[in-house]
Amino acid sequence: MLTVFTLCSANYLAHAKALGDSVVEHNPDARFVIGLVDRLPLELDSSYWHPHEALLVEALKIPEFQKMADDYNVVELNTAVKPFYMEHLYRRDDRVDAVIYLDPDILVFSSFEPLLRKLKDSSIILTPHHCAFDDSAMNLHWEKTILTVGIYNLGFIATSRTETTFAFLDWWQKRVKHACHYRPGSGVFVDQLWVNLAPIYFPNVYIEKNPGYNMSYWNHFERRLAHRDGRYVVNDANDLVFYHFSGYNPAKPDMASSRGNVPITPFSERPDLKPIYDDYRSRLASLGYDAIRTLPYSLLKKPKKFAISNRVTVRRSLRKVLEALPNSLQKRFRLWRSSRWPIG
Repeated sequence: MLTVFTLCSANYLAHAKALGDSVVEHNPDARFVIGLVDRLPLELDSSYWHPHEALLVEALKIPEFQKMADDYNVVELNTAVKPFYMEHLYRRDDRVDAVIYLDPDILVFSSFEPLLRKLKDSSIILTPHHCAFDDSAMNLHWEKTILTVGIYNLGFIATSRTETTFAFLDWWQKRVKHACHYRPGSGVFVDQLWVNLAPIYFPNVYIEKNPGYNMSYWNHFERRLAHRDGRYVVNDANDLVFYHFSGYNPAKPDMASSRGNVPITPFSERPDLKPIYDDYRSRLASLGYDAIRTLPYSLLKKPKKFAISNRVTVRRSLRKVLEALPNSLQKRFRLWRSSRWPIG
């Protein structure tokens, strides 16, 4: 039996619901679970996410969870609990023989059957951020970024029920419990950078290079999308299995991603991408995205002022220093910053 899960806080429930609906549309035998790294929002009726299950993070009884919740921000905590959820989904039901994780900002467009066949011989399946190269400035930018934040994009990971998988999850849990911070360039980048080591430490790790898996802005340069006979096709040869709308803001529908200075090719130069983004925006709107995105995060224990004071103070001081610099130096700083902007 296949279980697919995602992780989110309350303000991402529209994304999670859209993902779950797409999973069961193309994989009707799969069970979809929303790992809610938050508390149930009082503003939302529990029927909202049906027929999918909402599994609250506190129900897992993760050791030292409160310390993690106090130490990590919302993004860090959502990634840090990933291996704990994956193990829990195996342990609670002996019938589950495969567990797949997908980020909530993903839509599925094809069956996972080819993936499940590969899981019969593999314990873990990962997707690289991209699978081909050229010598363009765009490609060189992404290569340098990936060397900072991780070879594999952990918006996806598939596993099968094996001793290797449980050994991997135990190893991963011990590392993300205390070292899952969002610090690109420091040697720690949430849960993602750790998994660079997985193919070295553990057997039966399969690297999926089919361009129909995990298409997103960081691999647009190597992938083209077409819509034929009611389905999306990548590079004229591969069915699109799932698309990752990382960084997409429905309030900015003309941009594939709104992440600062990330170099994104505009839709005017990539008209093949516009329909799938318009479709995603429409799905989110139909699920009440505008209201749900404002739902508060309820696991924050520290007073707001204390929780953000140090970071905000440093940022404000740096901004004042930057504004005092000559324009030429400000431009050089922004170029340097854009070269270090993470992906995920």
